[in-house]
Amino acid sequence: MVASKKDVSTAPLHTVLIVSDQPDNVAVWETLFDQRNCIVLAESNPHEALQTAHMVSPSLTLVDMKMSNTERTSLLKRLRAASRGPILMTVSANTVDDIVEANRAGADECLIKPVNPAVLIVKAMAWLGHGERLNRISSQAIV
Repeated sequence: MVASKKDVSTAPLHTVLIVSDQPDNVAVWETLFDQRNCIVLAESNPHEALQTAHMVSPSLTLVDMKMSNTERTSLLKRLRAASRGPILMTVSANTVDDIVEANRAGADECLIKPVNPAVLIVKAMAWLGHGERLNRISSQAIV
């Protein structure tokens, strides 16, 4: 039997689900999350994204899709039910009402388009770090 030690620095830290109909954005974001040692799953169809969210329960979901307010609200509510991880959404909001509505439906944060990729990754990693802190606190409370 051969024993091996896994290098913790190369182990994936988080699973990120990108729900987007913008292939160019997905390519950039996949690279950025890969560089931060995340497992990245990408879906371009809301139905398939929901199936993936149910199966995987991602650490973070990033939504960047053109859709009506009704479709967006439905997707966010269903993603929220499928996963406990934070949901970030890019919006082309003309009003604060669009952002408030997205937050009420389940988005933890809305980023106004065009989103600078560096800003997006910093915000995403901050949300992921926040979740890690909450998990540690919950674990310590149980002990």
